[in-house]
Amino acid sequence: MGKSEKAGLMARLVYLWRRFCYAIRFVGRPIRVHPSSWISARSVLKVHRGAGSITIGANCEIHPFAMLLTYGGNIRIGNNCSVNPFTIVYGQGGVELGDGVRIAAHSVVIPANHNKSVDGLPVYLSGVTARGIRIGDNVWIGAGARILDGVEIGRDVVVGAGSVVTKSIAAGETVAGVPARPIGNR
Repeated sequence: MGKSEKAGLMARLVYLWRRFCYAIRFVGRPIRVHPSSWISARSVLKVHRGAGSITIGANCEIHPFAMLLTYGGNIRIGNNCSVNPFTIVYGQGGVELGDGVRIAAHSVVIPANHNKSVDGLPVYLSGVTARGIRIGDNVWIGAGARILDGVEIGRDVVVGAGSVVTKSIAAGETVAGVPARPIGNR
């Protein structure tokens, strides 16, 4: 058996092993992970109260202490994506990441917002809106960024570290600031 045959066999064994491990880890839950992806045992993937789903494409990395929590919505991550440590992705209104999306550490993606308090009700009793978030292909989200409900980010976008994205971003733009504003094009 030559070197390339051994490498191919080893890759196939790793693929099968991951498939088995993910099947055991997520048994009975609507969480689907492509076997070529790597999900840290220290990450949290949770379908909150049995509602929603999580789908992770091929060749993705979910790093330690990252949290993907459905809260009744769906989280769909495309191929070749990374979610780095201490990043939180909620799913209330739905989150969809395209292919090649990179989310740096300590970022938050939250597709829901509390309604204004009316008639003296506490904010937590006033309900929420959940319009969802869509992030296109080949997007880089810098460390500590916040992506808020209703935002659509086009392909080839760069979001600067610490930015708060409150409005949709056209393809190819580079944005930064609080709130995020265009500072250039790719």
